[in-house]
Amino acid sequence: MAKTSILTALSIILLGFGVPTVSIYFSVFHGFNFIIAGLIAMLAMIVAGILVVVGIALGHEELPSEKIKPSEREKLNLLRAHQRATLEELDDVIDILKEIRDLLKATQE
Repeated sequence: MAKTSILTALSIILLGFGVPTVSIYFSVFHGFNFIIAGLIAMLAMIVAGILVVVGIALGHEELPSEKIKPSEREKLNLLRAHQRATLEELDDVIDILKEIRDLLKATQE
């Protein structure tokens, strides 16, 4: 999760500072229209601000797994055990299906 947060923060910083910088650079050195460059810069900063607010709001909603109640942790462990048992049964089914496939191939030849 930390890696995703860092990448998100870097992309927001790039959007908030990089896009206005590039648009001003092109307007000064390459004759790009100043009004359009200003609009692009303002729009980029507004979008970056919205992304920051949404990111902070969603970041605080996610609770670490350490704050899970013991009863909920027990339910989670039971669900995990059930999932493991189901996967083991599926492995057995796959083995049986492979045997059936081999038998059908043998009878077909």
